[in-house]
Amino acid sequence: MPMDNRRKGAFSGFPWKGKFTTKKEIEEYFSNPDGIQCLLCGRMHKALNTHLLVIHGISNEEYRDRYGLPWRRGLVSKEISKRLSDSLKKRIEDGSFTPVPDHKAAAKAIRTGRKRKDQPFLTSIKADMAIGMSKKKIKYSRKDYENVLPVMLKCKITLNEACMDKDLPARSSILDYAASNPEFRKKLLDTYYALPYVVQARAAIFSPQFYEDLRRLKGKGFSYKKIGRRLGISHKTVSKRIKQIS
Repeated sequence: MPMDNRRKGAFSGFPWKGKFTTKKEIEEYFSNPDGIQCLLCGRMHKALNTHLLVIHGISNEEYRDRYGLPWRRGLVSKEISKRLSDSLKKRIEDGSFTPVPDHKAAAKAIRTGRKRKDQPFLTSIKADMAIGMSKKKIKYSRKDYENVLPVMLKCKITLNEACMDKDLPARSSILDYAASNPEFRKKLLDTYYALPYVVQARAAIFSPQFYEDLRRLKGKGFSYKKIGRRLGISHKTVSKRIKQIS
């Protein structure tokens, strides 16, 4: 029988009432180097399997369904996930394990009636792919490509985010156009450089001014976390970019 919230020591704000809807949110959830957080009580663990069953009385499947997590992704910390992945690769290389192709596994699930519904993040990805494919069939003019830039500035979003708009060209089409048009390519870069650093970080495209500010704050002896707060980005991004300029 599951323990009540007082006995299992649930932290304030838990159980979490939300549900993951994007791939980015899910990757962030699994990226914590300290472990994987139980969204029912807020505690950190190396793996959730036993914890979910013993403490909360639910299965991994029920947990994944409740929070929109990938059906086939292990509920384990980043460290354990890497260890298991390395072990599996080694077994495949030495011939002791033969993976079953995804399409065979999917066909078997359909035949046995165990085909699970798509989680919200996957539905979103499929919808974006469908929009991208339909856009590739459209012939765009120079003006259509140029229209993307003011949208990025006004909404403070990346090119990829702007292209989610069904009325704008696909991101791949814009990048192809930029590759063949130096003038537009410069305009696209200038647009990125005019955006807040947090947006530049999402696209991994940083302006010269960003690196100047990074050097200036580093020179003052600020910690990575303090630099991140000043620039509006994560301390991990600060650490990565400082290594590039060191």
